[in-house]
Amino acid sequence: MKTHLIRSCLLTGCVVLSLGMFACGKGEGPGAKAAKGAGPGGPPGAGGPMKLPAIILTSASASPTVTVPGTVMAEQEVEVRAEIAGKVTQIGFHEGEPVKQGQLLVGLDEAELKAQWQGADAALLLAKSRAARAQEDFKAQAVSRNDLDEAQAQLKTAAAAAALAKARLDKCRITAPFAGVAGLRGVDMGGMLEAGAAVTTVQDLKSFRLEFAVPENQAAYVSRGLKVHFTVAGREDSLWATVFAVDPGVDPGTRLLRVRARTAPPADKGGILRPGAYARVELPLQESNALWVPAQAVVGSARGAQVWRIRGGKAELVVFKAGTRTPESVEAVQGLALGDTILISGLMQVKPGAPVLPQMVR
Repeated sequence: MKTHLIRSCLLTGCVVLSLGMFACGKGEGPGAKAAKGAGPGGPPGAGGPMKLPAIILTSASASPTVTVPGTVMAEQEVEVRAEIAGKVTQIGFHEGEPVKQGQLLVGLDEAELKAQWQGADAALLLAKSRAARAQEDFKAQAVSRNDLDEAQAQLKTAAAAAALAKARLDKCRITAPFAGVAGLRGVDMGGMLEAGAAVTTVQDLKSFRLEFAVPENQAAYVSRGLKVHFTVAGREDSLWATVFAVDPGVDPGTRLLRVRARTAPPADKGGILRPGAYARVELPLQESNALWVPAQAVVGSARGAQVWRIRGGKAELVVFKAGTRTPESVEAVQGLALGDTILISGLMQVKPGAPVLPQMVR
């Protein structure tokens, strides 16, 4: 009896094992589909092309602007420096207040130079008297022509010495070269100034200059009389300036063209302009009819500007020649054509040759 039961169990186990192996061989097990990753339960996109936003390139007429950095400058600005060394005996201005042209800013001790000038002036008077007597004696034939020439040469030498002494004396008075606003002073009463030491600055704030530079490929758009608008920190509104000077040549190091525009001080109380302030200058370009690619669709690389183009349902990375750039778009000069389908989002998910179903965006 026991032998019969053992044989039955062994036979049943072999049948079950054979059925299990047959099911696995046919791929019919309950986990087969999940292992293959197929069907509705598979990973996203595994069953079809990716759906990504795209646009179709069309020719558009636009008047774009280019934003470049600029600097606000005073109409005239100078750093006043001492031309000779000396001790400060006078300070004739207040920091941050207006000064007139020729107004004394700083006076230096002039005692020594004044004495030298007085000595040179006395020598000049003596030389004039001798030259006059030599002229009279020459007419009376009392002296030779050589004596007259010598007296006149001594007169010229004395005049030059006196003029030099007076010029050095005048340098003890450091004055404002033009009317404007004085800056912070760099001297103190009784201090010693070295030749070339900075005294203060003077700025003419009746009008301002705006200095900026544009890339050489946009130099053709800039000319005298062009109006640009700019913004500065501390003011929410835009200010206007008119170009009055354009550098005749492009800087070979930076490939930039320097431009200067002039603007008047704002009359409202919305803020003031200060020389040296950073400005964002918006330069209007000429209206053009071209292909404009959205800036978010452009991929930068060492090869240049690139976009993902869809052809035949497959993605391809295309290099194109970029022209004018604005914050919103890039002009496609060469490499793209009307009707091209361009991806504008999800660019990091795409690989060359990947199937993509573009979702058109207006």
